[in-house]
Amino acid sequence: MANVAGTNNTGKDQNSGFRLEIFNFFIIILTVIIVITLSLVIFKSHETYNSFLDATNEYISCREAAEAVHEASDYLTTEVRAFAKTGDIIHMTNYFREANIDKRRDNALDTIKGYDNTEGNGAHLGVAVDYSKELMEIEYTAMRLRLEADGVSEADYPPEIKNVILEAADKALSSEEKRAQAQEILNNKRYSEYKEKIYNSISTYTDNILKGTQKREKDNSNVFTRYQDFQIVLIILLLGILTTNVSLTSIFMIRPLRRNSKLIVNQMSLPEKGATEMRAFARMYNNVLEKIKQHQEALTYEASHDSLTGIHNRSVFDDLYQEVTSTKDIAFLIVDIDNFKEINDTFGHLVGDKVLKKVANLLHASFRSDDTICRIGGDEFTVILNGLTEESQEQLDNKLDFIMRKVSQTIDDLPPFTLSIGVAFGSENLSFKALYKNADKALYKVKDGAKNGVSFYENK
Repeated sequence: MANVAGTNNTGKDQNSGFRLEIFNFFIIILTVIIVITLSLVIFKSHETYNSFLDATNEYISCREAAEAVHEASDYLTTEVRAFAKTGDIIHMTNYFREANIDKRRDNALDTIKGYDNTEGNGAHLGVAVDYSKELMEIEYTAMRLRLEADGVSEADYPPEIKNVILEAADKALSSEEKRAQAQEILNNKRYSEYKEKIYNSISTYTDNILKGTQKREKDNSNVFTRYQDFQIVLIILLLGILTTNVSLTSIFMIRPLRRNSKLIVNQMSLPEKGATEMRAFARMYNNVLEKIKQHQEALTYEASHDSLTGIHNRSVFDDLYQEVTSTKDIAFLIVDIDNFKEINDTFGHLVGDKVLKKVANLLHASFRSDDTICRIGGDEFTVILNGLTEESQEQLDNKLDFIMRKVSQTIDDLPPFTLSIGVAFGSENLSFKALYKNADKALYKVKDGAKNGVSFYENK
C-alpha cells in the first residue's frame, strides 16, 4: 500500500508541474503578445507624431507660399508701372524674367495647390488664375502702348507684346497720349479691382487649406493622446504579469506611470527618467506637448491680434466694449488716417499697409504697456489709456501733437499723411458705450473740418 501511495503522490507532483509549465507558457505567450502590441502602439504613436509635424509644416509652407504669391504679384505690378512711367527697358526685362523664368507666383501656387485636400476649394484658385491672366493682358497692353509711344521697333518686342492688338482708339493716340494711357490703365479702378479679386480668391483658397491643416493637427493630437492612454494600459498590464520583477517594475514603471498620469492630466512635461520605454514615452509626449502648446499660443495670438500690424484686433476691442462697466480714470482715443483710400489708390496697397504699420508702431511706442491699442477697422485705431483724468489733457495733448508730427515726416520713404483723433475722458457713472460715442463725436468734429487734428470731447 505504501508503494501505491508513493506512486499516487508522484503522479500528483507530475500533474502539478505540468500545469505550472502550461501557466508559465501562457504567461510567456501573453507577455510576448503584449510586448508586440506595445511596440505597434509606440510605432503608431510615432507615425501620428510625424503626421502632426507634417501638418504643421504644411501649415507653415502654405502661409509662406501665400505670401510669396502676393509678393510676386506686387513685384510684377511695380515693374510694369515703372516701365509705363519711365520707359526704361530694364523694368520690362525684370517683369518678363519674373513671369517666365523665376515664376515665383506660379511656383507658389503649385505649392499651395499640392496641399489642397478641401473638396470644391480648387474653384477659388481657378478664379485667381483666370483673373491673373486677364490682369497680365492689361499689363501687356500698357507695355505695348509705351513701346509704340517710344518708337521701339516691333521686332524688338517680347513675344507676348507682339500678340497684343491695340484698339483703334488707342492706336490713334499720340505718343504722349499713349504714355499717359499706359499709366492710366495700370492705376485705374479696374486694375485695382482685378488685384483685389486675385488677392481675395487666393486668400479664400489658402484660408480653407489652413483650416484643413489645423484640423489635421487637432485630429492627430487626439489620436496621439489615445495612443498614450493605450500605452499606459499595456505597460501596467505587463507590469502585473511580470511578477518576478515586481520590485524593478515598481521602481522603473509603476511609480513613473502614476506620477506621469497626474502630469498628463495637468498638461505638464514628463521627467525623462526610468525605464527605456518610459524615457522614450516621456520624450515623445514632451515633444508633442510642446508643439501643442506652441500651436495653442499661436492660435490664441492670431485670435486676439491684427495680422498686419501686430496690435490687438477688433475682437479684443469688442470684448472690452462688453466687459468695461465703469470708465473712471480712463481716457479713450479714436485715431483715423485721413484720406487713406487715396493713399492706397495712389501708391498701392503695399504702401497703404506700411502706413498702417507705421501708425500702429508709433501708437505702441508712444503709450504705456498697460494701455490697450486696437485696430478696429481698415484705417481706424483705438487707444484705452488707464489712470488718466481730464487734468491730464495737456500732457496727453502734447503727446498727440508729437504723434501728429511723426506721421507727417517722410524719412521712411512713405508719403506724408495726417491723422484725425477724437479724445474723451471717462467718469465713474459713464458707460464704455457712452465714452465711445463721446470720442466718436470728437473725431467727427475734426473730420468735418480740415482734418489733421485732435479734438477733446467737452463734458457738459
